[in-house]
Amino acid sequence: MLRCWAAAATRQQGRRLAPRYSLSKRPEVLSNRYFSTGKTDDDERRDGNRSMMHFRTTLQGHPLNIQKSTSAHISPGGDVVWDNPTQNHVWSETELDERLNEQPKHTPSGLLDRTIWLTVRGCYHAFNFVTRFNKADPSPAACEYRLLILESIAGCPGMVAGSVRHFSSLRHMRRDHGWIHTLLEEAENERMHLLICMKMFQPSLVVRTIVIGAQVVLVPLLTCLYVVKPKALHRFVGYLEETAVETYTSILEKMDTPGSQLNTQWRDMPAPNIAKQYYKLGDDAQWYEVLKNICADETNHRDVNHTFAGMKGDDPNPYVEKHNQDAAKAWRLGDQQGK
Repeated sequence: MLRCWAAAATRQQGRRLAPRYSLSKRPEVLSNRYFSTGKTDDDERRDGNRSMMHFRTTLQGHPLNIQKSTSAHISPGGDVVWDNPTQNHVWSETELDERLNEQPKHTPSGLLDRTIWLTVRGCYHAFNFVTRFNKADPSPAACEYRLLILESIAGCPGMVAGSVRHFSSLRHMRRDHGWIHTLLEEAENERMHLLICMKMFQPSLVVRTIVIGAQVVLVPLLTCLYVVKPKALHRFVGYLEETAVETYTSILEKMDTPGSQLNTQWRDMPAPNIAKQYYKLGDDAQWYEVLKNICADETNHRDVNHTFAGMKGDDPNPYVEKHNQDAAKAWRLGDQQGK
């Protein structure tokens, strides 16, 4: 009886859709592959690793026959790249030196802060053991594992916090006072760190498994924590970013140390094009410069989260104007590079 009902429903649905989607009167904007069971020329154009191509450079047509833009951005390395609409701060050499040389740390005050700090430090030392990260002379393989896992996890708290505040704003029908953008910008920045690192080294099956497991555990846990105690999550991220800065600073120091493994294998590596575009670097930029910029980003996340941890949830976000200035500066540099 259920099958008869399903068949009748299908026939009824077909009669309702027939006048609009009949094969004899299909819209011209839809490609033939949507109506053919055989392999078409358009299907053949889809073969290959299209994730490594920009849409403007592929032979595949737009599903709605929209003309592709001919003003594709050319990266310093000569590749067609996508301009990230979330503009990151473009660090000057002076700013990079200041950020790397001055690394303040928040002093825990109260039981909650001390508990969070001890948790983060415990995770840091456990992470060192799991990734076999030897601070005296870390191997490139250990650093690869560390960076891929670190950046994939670091992108979770900002998205969780931004999403919780987004839904809270909708649910209570009130403004957010500018926090959401900063939190989502942080999550996007960490994701870009991961994409940049993946241009340098590919994750193994073990790393992918760890990342999936970490997301399954952390996302619900962080969501519950932010709903109950938002300041605790911001303090947690602030301490976490302190360890990230410590990691990147250590890597940069070893890359500058003659005879170390990182100095031998990483010091003269060229920067990937995605990093050159994101940080507005020159044609001859190296991996070392990219890591300096990533480290500076982490110092910013450290400061932002420690600041948010000391604010009330309805206080105005003090970083809104900074985002506008960052966007204007990045757009100006982008225009200069395009000329």
